[in-house]
Amino acid sequence: MVNGLSRRGAIIRGSCLAASGFLLPDLATLAGFGKSADAAIRLPNASSSWRENLPLAAPPFHFMNSGGKILSLAHYLGTGLVVNFWATWCAPCRAELPTLVTLNKKLHGSGIRVLLISIDIGGMKTVAPFYRQHNIKGLPILLDPSSSALDAFQTPGIPFTVIVNRDGDVVASLLGAGDWDTTATEVALHRLIGPPNRARHAKPTSSAPAPS
Repeated sequence: MVNGLSRRGAIIRGSCLAASGFLLPDLATLAGFGKSADAAIRLPNASSSWRENLPLAAPPFHFMNSGGKILSLAHYLGTGLVVNFWATWCAPCRAELPTLVTLNKKLHGSGIRVLLISIDIGGMKTVAPFYRQHNIKGLPILLDPSSSALDAFQTPGIPFTVIVNRDGDVVASLLGAGDWDTTATEVALHRLIGPPNRARHAKPTSSAPAPS
């Protein structure tokens, strides 16, 4: 262990900070969440930077909500997902975070949502104050302090984002920060994830009672 961090965690943190190449302003200096992130640092269009692939089953991993409940991506079957792995100490993560918050608002009602999963080893004690400080709303606090997801995806660092379709399959991924608040990215997400699968949630049409 290195100051409470696993060797892998220390490498992840180092690669994240090194990737930024410079210091970024804290989110408190950004004028609200949204395009202000792009004004502070030029982020590449996420849809131009991510890597698309044929649908692949997401590797198994678990994370927690703010109440300590253990979750997995299987809990979100039927919903399209933009799953972002980040940490409060990661400068590129903080740079793209406002664009992800705005994207989630734009996707409301579409059956697609953003999940922010923090790998901060401090868990709730670290992430909850960060959410309050930066007035992050509409996105639940999700935690993976052991970085099990990064091991599962075999990715070397953060920020790391995967696009998951409604069947739970990964259809694209992005290692590094991007601007998620663009029309091109929103259109590409709908293309990759597709329309809601109404058949999956259709109610019985017969007069027989639905199974309990």
